[in-house]
Amino acid sequence: MKNINYDLIKLLHNKLDTCWRLEKFYCQDACDAQCESINALNKILEDEKSHVEMIKKELEKRIKAGLFS
Repeated sequence: MKNINYDLIKLLHNKLDTCWRLEKFYCQDACDAQCESINALNKILEDEKSHVEMIKKELEKRIKAGLFS
């Protein structure tokens, strides 16, 4: 696999893991603690999800162009 393709897959995996952790633990913990962090964590989650979509689109372009190997 070419480095760029591996890099994008690895980055996507990391971003998805971060989203999962934010949704499953971090946001809930902040909500349970009734602290101000919930707003920041929700914004980070939103940003991470947007990054996931960007990476997915880039991977789709590479696949369609025959550059994913």
